[in-house]
Amino acid sequence: MRLVPQSLRRRRALLAASGAALVAAIATVLVLNSTPAAATWQTFSGTPTCDCVVQDSKTNSYRAVFGYVSTAGKSGKIDAGENNKVVLTGTTRSTDAKVTTRFDPGTHKASFATGWISKDTQVTWKVGGKYVTGHWNRPTCGKDVSLPAGGNGSGPILVLVIAALVGGGVYLWRKRRTVTQP
Repeated sequence: MRLVPQSLRRRRALLAASGAALVAAIATVLVLNSTPAAATWQTFSGTPTCDCVVQDSKTNSYRAVFGYVSTAGKSGKIDAGENNKVVLTGTTRSTDAKVTTRFDPGTHKASFATGWISKDTQVTWKVGGKYVTGHWNRPTCGKDVSLPAGGNGSGPILVLVIAALVGGGVYLWRKRRTVTQP
């Protein structure tokens, strides 16, 4: 029978716990970021909407807020491109709008918003053979409409870094604690 020093057993247990925490963090990220595959559509089963606009009267600019109502029985997608795009008519030449590409059944308000565009520009969302137009004179968004959050895709990486830091911190804490105990 081989005897393993207690400090080595603790170190192994700590490394195993840190590894388990990292695996759990990776699994969590994968589960949270995975969604069932959606069918690819060419036509849109439903109606695109321009829910409201956010106005900035100081700069005479606005953001159009778009949503949709899908009458389909299951989720689908229409990739950004010729069949799913924002078209501007007026003095503004471009906007940083990222159109919705995944469409779930039901009503979805504020699924995306344009960047700031000038008051004299009309913005049209063309999706799956249908379209809706937004302009300065649309109703302004009330407090019940929250604009979509724009992420940069770094959430999963941040979760992994935090898990590694926590695991490393626990390891160092345990190591110091082991050294100071007789």
